[in-house]
Amino acid sequence: MGNPKEAVRAGLGALIGLVVAGAFILAASADVHLGLFLIAPFGASAVLIFAVPSSPLAQPWSAVVGNTASAFVAIVVCAALSDPVLRIPGAVGAAIAIMIALRALHPPGGAVAMTVAMSPDLAQESGLWFALSPVALGTAILATVSVRSSWRSISDGFCTGRWR
Repeated sequence: MGNPKEAVRAGLGALIGLVVAGAFILAASADVHLGLFLIAPFGASAVLIFAVPSSPLAQPWSAVVGNTASAFVAIVVCAALSDPVLRIPGAVGAAIAIMIALRALHPPGGAVAMTVAMSPDLAQESGLWFALSPVALGTAILATVSVRSSWRSISDGFCTGRWR
């Protein structure tokens, strides 16, 4: 059985982080008619950030840059490819490549790319703004809540993308 104290701490951290992220995203977004202010990949990001904070995949650089770059590249792929059989895997593959190139590997970034590619109308209507809000803003808030709440130890990779 896992440590109950750690379980509660990680669960509360995710709860608080997602509530704060949702509130900020709703306040920052003038147009929320699409209903996407908390996207499913944020749940996976929260698991990494709050439950395994010392993982290189959970560091703020990896989370924020990985998710944001994945959203940007998926929006570009959506503009280039209309066939979903190519568009969806293409977005995920491109997201993985860009995350590795940026030293910002964060597995939920693949889910961000897939979310965008599965909703090409969202990508077309929101444009690059979707990568900034909710993706960049929400992920940055999750990482900030984690760091500010002292619920994590910050590795050497906090700002540089370089880890032990």
